[in-house]
Amino acid sequence: MDFYARQAEARRGTRWLVVAFAISIALVVTALSLIVVVVLGGGPERATGTTDYVGLGIGAALFWLLVIWAASAFRTMQLRDGGGAVATALGGVRVERNTQDPRLKRLHNIVEEMSIASGVTMPEVYVLEDEAAINAFAAGHSPANAAVAVTRGAVQRLNRDELQGVIAHEFSHILNGDMRLNLRLIGWLFGLMFIALMGRLILRHSSRGRSGKGGAYVLLIGAGLAIIGWLGGVCGRVIQAAVCRRRERLADASAVQFTRNPEGLKGALLQIAGAGRGSRLDQAQTEEVAHMLFASGLQRVFATHPPLAERISALDPNFDVSFLQEIATRAAREPRLEPDLEELTSRMHENRIEVVPAAVVASVGNASAADMDEAAAVRVELPIELREFAESTGRARAFVLALLLSRAATLRARQRGMIEAAMAAGLGMGSMAELDVVQPQVDALAADLRLPALLQLFPALRRLPRDERTKLFELVASLARADATMDVFEFCLLKLLADSLRAELEARDPHGGLPLTAALGEIGLLFAVVAAQGAVSAIETRRAYEAGISKVLPRERPEFRTVADWPVSLNAAFDRLQTLHPFAKRALLEGLVMTIAHDGVMTQGEVDLLRTICAVLQLPLPALLGRTSPASSAALVSAGGA
Repeated sequence: MDFYARQAEARRGTRWLVVAFAISIALVVTALSLIVVVVLGGGPERATGTTDYVGLGIGAALFWLLVIWAASAFRTMQLRDGGGAVATALGGVRVERNTQDPRLKRLHNIVEEMSIASGVTMPEVYVLEDEAAINAFAAGHSPANAAVAVTRGAVQRLNRDELQGVIAHEFSHILNGDMRLNLRLIGWLFGLMFIALMGRLILRHSSRGRSGKGGAYVLLIGAGLAIIGWLGGVCGRVIQAAVCRRRERLADASAVQFTRNPEGLKGALLQIAGAGRGSRLDQAQTEEVAHMLFASGLQRVFATHPPLAERISALDPNFDVSFLQEIATRAAREPRLEPDLEELTSRMHENRIEVVPAAVVASVGNASAADMDEAAAVRVELPIELREFAESTGRARAFVLALLLSRAATLRARQRGMIEAAMAAGLGMGSMAELDVVQPQVDALAADLRLPALLQLFPALRRLPRDERTKLFELVASLARADATMDVFEFCLLKLLADSLRAELEARDPHGGLPLTAALGEIGLLFAVVAAQGAVSAIETRRAYEAGISKVLPRERPEFRTVADWPVSLNAAFDRLQTLHPFAKRALLEGLVMTIAHDGVMTQGEVDLLRTICAVLQLPLPALLGRTSPASSAALVSAGGA
C-alpha cells in the first residue's frame, strides 16, 4: 500500500471512527437523559402534573452533550501545543543537538536523518529519563509541531539498527497522519470518561452529606453517572483498540519499507519480549496515551497493539513463535555489538534511483534506504556551526534573516537597515552581533542545502514567544519584498515559515475529498507557475505546461495563461489544492514532475518549489530529489522524453 492509498484508508478509517464515537456518545447521552427524567419526573413536580417529559429529556440531552463536548474541548486545548506538550507531561526531557551523551547524540542523529530523508520538518526529540522499559511514541497535530519521544531504556538497550527501526515506525505515524487522530482520541475519550469522573465525585461527596429522599436522588444520579460513564469509556476503548491495531501493523510495514532492514525492527521487538520490564511504563498517564506508544505500555483488556509474536512473524515469516521467549531472553542477554555511537560518517550506496515522475510519486511518504544514506550525508555535509544553531532561538532566527540578505551590496545594506530598525523598535529580533556571526556560514552554504538546513531550525523557532514569531514573519516578508520582487527561494522560505510558525496549528485533516475537476482554475495556475520557473522562452513555458497538465487532465483542462504576481496567486490557490483527495494529489504531483522534466534540466529553483508545494499539500518528499547531481540530471533527461 503506497502513501496515497494509506491516506485514503486513513480518511475512511477516521470517518468510521467519528461515526462509532458519535453512536457511543448518543447512547451515553440517551441513558443519562433517561436517568434525569426518571429522577426528576419522580420528584415533587410529578404530583402537580406539570412535568414535561419530552422537554425535560431534550433539555437533559443538550446539557449532557454540552458537558461531553466541553470536556473533550478542554482536553484538546491542553494538547494544542503539539507533541512537545505530550512528551513533557510524561516526564520527557528535550534532547539538545549538542548533548554530550553519546547515546542521545546517536538518537538525535537518527531522527535528523529520518527527517531529511522523508522531507518533513525536524521534530523535537525527547527522552523519558525515568522509564527503564523499551518504548517510544510520536505526537503532534502535524509534522510541523511533532515530537518523537524515546524511553531511556530504549536508548540504552537498543543498537543503532534497532533504534532506527523504532524511529522509522514512529515516523510512519507522522507521515500517515496517525498523530492527529491519536490526539483526537485522547480528547474524545476524556469527554466520555469525564461523565464517570463526575459520578464518582458526586458519590464521594454525597456519602458524607445529606440523607433522606433528596440524598437518595443524589446517590442515584451519582451511581448512574459513574456506571454509564464507565460503560461509555469501555465502548471508546474498544473502538480505539480496533483502529490502533491496524495502524500499528501499517506502521511496522512502513518502517521496514523506510529502512529496508526488517532485522532492526525485529530486533527491537525481541528486546522488548526478552527484557524484564518489556515495554511497560511507570507514568500514571500511560492509560491515556497507550494507543500512541511503539509497544503496549501497560496490560489492557482491549489491546491497542497486536501481540509481539504476531508483529515479529509479519517481519519474518520463518520465525518460530513457539521459541519466542527463549530467543528473546537470549537476545536480551547477548552483548550489544555495534559501531561507534557517534557515527559521524555515513555509508553511501553506489547506485542512485532515477528521478522520473512515477518514481517521485511512489517515493512520497516511502523514503528508501538510498534516501536514508543521502540524508546521513546531508547531515554530515551541513557545517557543524549551522547544525548547532538549532539549539539557540537567537541563532536560528538570525539564520532565517541571513538567508534573505541579497548578495548585491546596495540591497543588502538596505535590508540590514530594515533589520536594525526592527531591533531598535524592541521587536524581539535579537542583535546584529548574532546576524554577523551567522552570515558567513549562510553565505558559504550550497544552494541545495538551504532548505534542508532551514527545516532543521523550525523546532527552535517554534520556541519563540507568539508575538516574536509574528514579528519575525513580518520582518522576513519585508526583507523578501525589499527589491519589489520575490524569487522562488524567497517564496518557498516564506510559505514554509508561515505554515510552521503559526501560533496554534489546527488539527485539520491533511487531505480532503475533492476531485481534480473541482479545482481546475487552481490546478491551471499551479502548472503555469511551475512551467515558467525553468523555461527560457514563452514557447518552452507553454510546452512544459502542456506536458504536465495533459497527464493530469487529459480531457478537460484550463487554457494556459501568464500569471501576474504569481506568489500571491499561488498562495491563494493552495487553500483549495490542500483539500484534494489523496489520489488526486498523486496525479497532480506526477504531472508537476513531468512539467519540470520537460526540458531535461532540473534547476535548484524548480527543486525548491516542488519541495515546497509537496510540503504545503502534505506530501512528504524524500531528500534524494533535492540533490541536483549529474545522475539525477541525466535521469530527468530520460524522463522528459518519456
